[in-house]
Order: sequence, then structure tokens, then C-alpha cells
Amino acid sequence: MSVEQSATPQPPAPGTRRVFASWGAAARWPAVWVFIALAIAGIVILCLSFGPAIADAPAAFVLAVILFGIHGAVFVTIIRAVDWLEPEPRWLFAAALVWGGFVASANALRANTALESILVKMTSLGFVRDWAAAIEGPTDEEILKTLGIVMIVLLARRQINSVLDGVVYGAFVGLGFQEIENITYSLNAVAAAGTDSLGPVLQTFIVRGLLAGLWSHTVYSAIAGAGVAYAVLHRERSWVNRIGVALGALALAWLMHFLWNSPAAASLTNNAGLYGTLLVLLVKGLLILGTFLILLHFFRKDEYEGVAGPLESLRNPWIATHNEIIALRGWRSRGRARWNAYVYAGARGYRRVRQLQRAQADIAVDMRDNGEAGYTARLPELQRARYGVYNLGISDADALHPTTTAGWISFVLAFAVLINPIFLILPLGFLIFGVTRARSRRQRADPRLRTAAILALVFTLAYVVSLIARAATLY
Repeated sequence: MSVEQSATPQPPAPGTRRVFASWGAAARWPAVWVFIALAIAGIVILCLSFGPAIADAPAAFVLAVILFGIHGAVFVTIIRAVDWLEPEPRWLFAAALVWGGFVASANALRANTALESILVKMTSLGFVRDWAAAIEGPTDEEILKTLGIVMIVLLARRQINSVLDGVVYGAFVGLGFQEIENITYSLNAVAAAGTDSLGPVLQTFIVRGLLAGLWSHTVYSAIAGAGVAYAVLHRERSWVNRIGVALGALALAWLMHFLWNSPAAASLTNNAGLYGTLLVLLVKGLLILGTFLILLHFFRKDEYEGVAGPLESLRNPWIATHNEIIALRGWRSRGRARWNAYVYAGARGYRRVRQLQRAQADIAVDMRDNGEAGYTARLPELQRARYGVYNLGISDADALHPTTTAGWISFVLAFAVLINPIFLILPLGFLIFGVTRARSRRQRADPRLRTAAILALVFTLAYVVSLIARAATLY
């Protein structure tokens, strides 16, 4: 296929993007009403359980909602970046968040209580005190969250096109559970303090949001989601294989959750005090996160190959050059291509390369799903994006980048902000100088200049948050 072979644009094949043809069609789908009923019931249960605590500490509740709302928005941005090649419908993301936040969390309250009563009858009080959290949470919560991923499949089976889709939906279910749980923990901390104080909320945010947030429920459910997606997609395999993989993924999610909640290395924690506690948490957290990132690498590679294949088959540099196809591989390479365009042509170059990348990914996905019809439907959009980039003098929106001494120095200096925030001016100065010099010479700039500046800003923000938390604690 080529540009010259294009015909009159046609819409993509029905059912490719839209899950339901109309709200009337959605209303006739039983899974929709089951989901709505369970969501309403979950909201009612949570309101009854935490309504008194909210009434007693309204200011703390509002602060918790704001802090963990921002925290959740950051995670949403990260998950959407992982899902960039083939974006899923936003309403399904919202459904996943609702299930995790209201259905799973509300039912986990009762399930954990019931399981604890069983453990009390079957074991000793000492065992329950030490191990209840490590048994109850992984067992009840992981099953309830995984049922949410199954519900997404029932609502929109056609949207599950790769194992990465299951990872993304699972991550959203886990994120909804994680943030609602964080808010309830904040309310419990305020209740323990006995006043409508903001200090316990900030402390909870630092511990659960900043320290434990990277390897919490979002990661566990993402792993379980991969197993569900595998079972749905690989119909050429036996049902024993598919169910076994799904259960194996759920078991891995359970094990990660169990490891985090377990009183492992308790003696080190008791003997070494705060530093021992932080060390144990860091080791367990990095083990969980590292395992997930290794698996995510293969999931993303699989989805990228499904997009790169159709683009490579065209052998048409007007649609996508070889370097541009490579740039679509991940968020870092896409970002470097946009960075090169920004250095060359400013913000307009950045926007137009981003539009070109979006058009290239869309045409590849539609070619995969709909063949010639998908190619024809998406071609005008890609042509507009290509002309926009070409008119700026960019013939190849590649992700090639230089490695410079200035870039490495700037990256190292970013960590100086941990000593004193005044050092923020150093990486920012390197960034401005490097971009200005590269633009005047029509050259690429080292992307480490940008990374260093962003890192320094994050460290500065963390310093400000720590000051606020310290002041609130004293207050």
C-alpha cells in the first residue's frame, strides 16, 4: 500500500473503537447493570463505614482527598503513557477505577473482618497480630480486584487486544483501590489522634503515597490483569493452560502483596529502629517493583511489535521512516523525538511531532484490525500530520541524541538539590544554555539536560512538601 493507492476515506470497521452502538444497546447488556448495582452498593457501604469519621474531621478528609487525588492523577498519567500506542476508552478506565475504589474496597472491609475472625478461631492471637495483614489483604483484596478486571472483559471484550491491555486495566483497578484505601487510612490516623488535625493526613501521605505508592495495589493488580488478558486472548491454547496462567498471575500478585504486608525481617526493624524499617521497606518494595518492570518490558515489546509490523510492511518513508518507527517503541524514545523537534523548532515542533506519532500509531492499529479499510480511513490524518512536520523542515522525526559531558554534569548536579534547593539554578542554567546553543547551530541537544532539570524540580518539590509536613506536625 502507498499514498498513491489511497481511495476515498472510509470509517473504521464497526466495533473497533466503540464498545456499544448507543446507550440503549448498553442498557441491554446485563453486565452493565450488574456493575452499576455493585458500584452503588459499594458507595453506600463506604459512606456508612466512614461517614462518622468524615463528619468528625471534615478538614482532614478534604486534605486527604486533594493529596491522594493529585497522587492518583500522577499515576493515571504514567499508566496512560504505558498505554500510549493503543489508547483504551476513557470510560472503561473510569469503570476500572470505580470498581477498585468502591466495589473492591467496600467488600474488602467485610471480607477482611470475616477472614480475621476465622484466623482467630483457628490460630493464636499472637499469630493473628503478626500475620493477619499478610494473609487477609492479599487473599481478599487481590481476588476482589481481579474480579474487576473480569468485569471489564464482560463489559468490553473487544478492547482486550494484547496482554498489555490487561496490565493497564488491572493497574486502574488497583489504583482506584489504592487511593480510596489511602484516604480511609488517613481518616483512621486522624481518629487515632483524636482531633481534626492535618498532621496525620500528611504523615499518611508521605508513608503510603510517597514511600509505598510505587509498589502497591496498582502493581499487584496490573500483574493479575496480564493473566486475565492472556486467558482471554490465547484461545489457541488449551483451557487448562489459559486458566493456569491466569491463576499463576493472580498467585504472583498475591505473593507480592503478601511480601509487602508480611512482618519479614521484623528483628532487623526492631533492632535498627527507623533506618532498619526504611531499609526493609526499600528492599521489599524494589523487589516487587523490579519484578513488575521486567514483566512490563516484555508486555510492551509485544504490543510495539504489533504496531511496528504494519508500519514496516508499508516501506513508505512518507508514512513512517525506519527511525520514526523505532521512536514509537516507548515513552523515552517518543519523548526524545519530540525533544529533538523542540530544540529544532520550539513548542510548535514538539506538538507536530507528537501529532505525527499519534497518527502513525493509529494507522498501524487500524491496519492491524481492519486491513486496507483501516489504512484508508487513517491516511488523511497522517498526511496532515506529516505535512505539518515537513513544513518545519523536519524530514525524519527520529529519537537520535548526543551524549555530552554537559548533560552528565547537569544530571549529577540535579542531586545537589537534595543538599540545598538553591542548587536548582545549576541544572536549569545548563538546560537553557544547552538548548540555546543547539538551536543556534541546528544541532540536537543532549536529553539529559531536560531530565536533570525535571529531576531537580521534583527534588525541590519534595523538599517543600517535607517542610509543610514538618510544620503541620509541629502545629
